[in-house]
Amino acid sequence: MGETANIGESTIGASAVQVSGVIEIESQTRVDVDTADDLRLNQASSNNCDDEAQLLPVTGIVGGYLSAETGTYPFRAGDNAQFDFEADNQDYYAADFRPGDRVSLQVFSDSRVSQPQPRLQVFDSSNRAVFDSNDLATPQPFIHIIESPAGEHVIRVSAESGGPFRYVLIGADRNASSVMNTSYAEPEFVPGEAVVTASAGHTFGNSAKAMATALSAETARELRPGVWHLRRPVFQSMSMTVNARSETMDWIRQLQTQPDVVSASPNYLYRVQSLSPATNPLYNRQWHYPLINLPVAWQAAPRAGSGVGVAVLDTGLFSSSPNTIGNWHPDLQDNVLTIGGQILDYVSSDNDLDNQPGRDQNPADPGDGQTSSSFHGTHVAGIVAGVDNSEGGVGVANQSDLIPVRVLGEGGTGSLSDLIDAIAWAASRPEIDVINLSLGGVGPNDQLEDAINAAHNAGKLVVAAAGNQRTDEATFPAAFDNVVGVGAVDGAGVRASYSNVGPSVDLVAPGGDAGRDANLDNSADLVLSTWGSDDDGVFEPRYNLLQGTSMAAPHVSGVFALMKAENAALDAEDFFALLLAGELTDVVGQEFEYGAGLINAVKSVDAALNGAIPAVLASSPPVVALNLANNQQELSLNRYPSGADFVVTGIDSGENWLELGEELQIGSPPPSSITVSLNEALLEQAENDTAELRIDYQGDGSDRTLSISVNARLIDPGDERNAGRHYVLLVSDDESRSTGYQTVATANGGQYSFEFGDVEPGSYFLVAGTDIDNNGLICESGEACAEYPVNGLPQPLQIGDESLSSLRMSTSFQRPAISSLGGPRIGFKGYRLRTVPAGDEPVRRRSAEP
Repeated sequence: MGETANIGESTIGASAVQVSGVIEIESQTRVDVDTADDLRLNQASSNNCDDEAQLLPVTGIVGGYLSAETGTYPFRAGDNAQFDFEADNQDYYAADFRPGDRVSLQVFSDSRVSQPQPRLQVFDSSNRAVFDSNDLATPQPFIHIIESPAGEHVIRVSAESGGPFRYVLIGADRNASSVMNTSYAEPEFVPGEAVVTASAGHTFGNSAKAMATALSAETARELRPGVWHLRRPVFQSMSMTVNARSETMDWIRQLQTQPDVVSASPNYLYRVQSLSPATNPLYNRQWHYPLINLPVAWQAAPRAGSGVGVAVLDTGLFSSSPNTIGNWHPDLQDNVLTIGGQILDYVSSDNDLDNQPGRDQNPADPGDGQTSSSFHGTHVAGIVAGVDNSEGGVGVANQSDLIPVRVLGEGGTGSLSDLIDAIAWAASRPEIDVINLSLGGVGPNDQLEDAINAAHNAGKLVVAAAGNQRTDEATFPAAFDNVVGVGAVDGAGVRASYSNVGPSVDLVAPGGDAGRDANLDNSADLVLSTWGSDDDGVFEPRYNLLQGTSMAAPHVSGVFALMKAENAALDAEDFFALLLAGELTDVVGQEFEYGAGLINAVKSVDAALNGAIPAVLASSPPVVALNLANNQQELSLNRYPSGADFVVTGIDSGENWLELGEELQIGSPPPSSITVSLNEALLEQAENDTAELRIDYQGDGSDRTLSISVNARLIDPGDERNAGRHYVLLVSDDESRSTGYQTVATANGGQYSFEFGDVEPGSYFLVAGTDIDNNGLICESGEACAEYPVNGLPQPLQIGDESLSSLRMSTSFQRPAISSLGGPRIGFKGYRLRTVPAGDEPVRRRSAEP
């Protein structure tokens, strides 16, 4: 999931090791200055009146705590300590809104305390209440979304009565498509039905009748070995009522207590999201394409990769029926080329999880056999070859032929021998022109290099991820001579915090960075592409936002497909020659970090056609970010071909705060460069805005438009980000999910640093988060949360006999959408803190009565 997939296995030793890393705080995140956690440590500041109001950025998100009462949380089974909460009746925030901006309050409480009564009020500069949640005809105490009038405002969140609660307050810019969600979804499920996994050697009996009888069901049906669908009767009139859902959950909780039941869950209802048939509705979130001038390249390369074969050697491809070939993700289906009679699944039986152990002809990704599997190969494939339809996003070469080849199995691992054989096969196939390897982890193996050299000599371009270890140590296969090693950049073209440097990097491409909003578009710089869900054995197409050099590599593979579709004679040698000559990239920094620079799709197409390109105009940089420190920027207007004649026929800056230099005039040729400036006064002190600068022009008798995204923000310095005191845990990878190691981290420069010493080898989940309400749990709804490697998709961290450093994850009060999670997360209550504090952590509890 954004981490470069590994080949090989970890060696587990017997000695204790150190584990350390960094937690990035998502952009525009703040925390209430007097949480229960702060109050118990006597470290709280006051924000209890309008003169003490904290700043709420727009867009911004702040997590907080309030309570009308002081008390103690009731003792919880399994604890040997109790937790206290203190009264804090109100918090104040200041914000500067424009018409259409929105405010959202979401409230979450501990079910063991009295029901809280929260209140949201918004006051204008004359102290007039423009919104009061108590005035609503039907009060909704747990969520409010309002549109605010323009100007400076004070927001008051208060506890009218009742016990403690956590809240998340969000300021949403008028351009935001929705107000972000901060809790895990509670989706619909079928009343009276359950999905149960039985342990190996269970005592229920193997027949459907015996299973139904043992588990208090009317019928039972085996979905796959050990997984059963159970049904019990419900009254027809109650089929969708709260009582029926409640009864169903009570039954499922009883099932979960059975000694031979591994897991039991509701039979969830999944629905494909309704999408507009007129466009690709997620394309506007694919910021990574304008960054490499791809929209202009599509004008110059109308074949969009048609006839070029891209082999993605990865975890396979999502299919709604993975036991058969076909039924691929709807955003990939039309571009998938499976070659009959050929081995397309090279995963050996040791790592294989599909129903055909060992090599076979089906490249479908069978999932990991766990909740929320990683569909890494599907994400990579969508970046290369997502179809230009009405389903979601698009790929770089959206008419190319996608050849999925499965080389990675359980946990994203695969053997060297499998990879070598797959590369050798791909090198022999005339349908394949480029081989994408978003994987790494092996040393400089001669046999692997020989296979890659053979593919290169056969004309195939081999592209590989440079690795996510933030090191200059050579990473293979990216560092081999005949491989294009691709590093990752963020939304401003700056090297991603995790991306490797040095000999593994030949050039860079968008890979994203969860801890940054470098292009100031009010979203973390994550790459959107195709994904899947396999919860409870039901395979459904999804989309996901990830980061990593795994995401950067397919951008380059796709650009090569654009080039080759326009010039069929182009091969790997030609690509390397053009790269060496500087004709494919823009220089954005030192070669040690960025190689030859950032891939530029329109330059690459121009180079492939040797200047015989349709007349198009492109800007450099293609995306502009303006702020107080950088309120003016010069843009180069590049002509393709260089001698083409153009005339400007129209100019639209999109917003009045975006000012253009006088050098750009309608009726005249476009100048070689133009100046764009931010008029701060006309931005009206708003936190951010987005404009689309449109330059209409005519060239070679054709009318075209150059669109340039300009994002402006009165900047959010990274060192102001603070998601609250974070408790960092290593949690056991077993049914108990007990916390084995715990440390505390505070924000410094927009991030947290953590370190564990003397960790025993084993398998752990690495998680972190706040305990704002001091109830002994982190990562509840309304708490900041980080899970390694991706929030909502935690995966076990294998700790062996060597120290692990430079681990990276990101934290936020927001939660991933179901599409990002791969499915709902019903029943998740957070992670428990240790009863006895670790290290120098302050004592935070009093002992329970015996």
